Amino acid sequence: MDIYVLISTIDTGICRVPDVVRAEVADGVYYVVSWQRSTSFVATTGSDDAVARLRCRSDVTLTLPDGCGLCRNRNHAMDVAVGLMSDSLGDAVFVIADDDERFTADAFTSIRSTYECWTKLDVALFRVRSSVDGFYFKRYPGGMISWDYRPRTYYPCSVEMTMRARAYHAGLRFDPRFGLGSEELCAGEEDVFLIDARRKGLKVLIFTADIASTPPTTTGSRELDAKVLRSKGAVYAYERGYVRGVVRGVREALGLGWRHRCFPWRIFREIMRGITYISSWKQD
Repeated sequence: MDIYVLISTIDTGICRVPDVVRAEVADGVYYVVSWQRSTSFVATTGSDDAVARLRCRSDVTLTLPDGCGLCRNRNHAMDVAVGLMSDSLGDAVFVIADDDERFTADAFTSIRSTYECWTKLDVALFRVRSSVDGFYFKRYPGGMISWDYRPRTYYPCSVEMTMRARAYHAGLRFDPRFGLGSEELCAGEEDVFLIDARRKGLKVLIFTADIASTPPTTTGSRELDAKVLRSKGAVYAYERGYVRGVVRGVREALGLGWRHRCFPWRIFREIMRGITYISSWKQD
């Protein structure tokens, strides 16, 4: 079973990618580096050196996608990976990765053995530690568990996520209306990705194996940011519909207002903007 590590990066982030790629070539492990370049990007000695190092690797494919936004970048990497497969309908695993991620020594062995053991598994989430102090930066379930029965406090992170290639052929993609670089929202793409996976009837499980470390900065540390709040509202509406999304938004605004000692109406206003935004799309 081949593994394709899909690394999304933008502009000078390419300078970090050679450190994500393993020094030694591993049998059956390939890297797809999807490098978006903004209109303001200017090549540097560091970026040129990184590109040269990547292009000399037989197990690395460097590709330049059109468009903007992290979700489009990740989807492009999937498209390229499928094109690289000797059998586009064959069994393979895609590993979602960022340019500041570092994989553990046995990460790919753990991922491969998990999918070989669970033949009906379509999407698997693993554990990631902080690259700063080595601790988990969030609370994980105590054992292997279905996504449907995850704790309410658990939230997904894209670098924890892997998927079987057949999930791609089932139409599973990242929604470009969500995530960094999208027009109105800056987060929520992982939630929507997994909502879509379950709606397609795909099997999603959370496992206990560590596969990587990454800096612990997440949108969770900016929970009062306007775009983060709009993203929450959009996810609520996407998953629950307009009315139930509004009810969930009220609860979230009251909780955040209490926790941060601020007026909940301002929080709810931004959540409602996200609910309205995604609901207008669904009506089109």
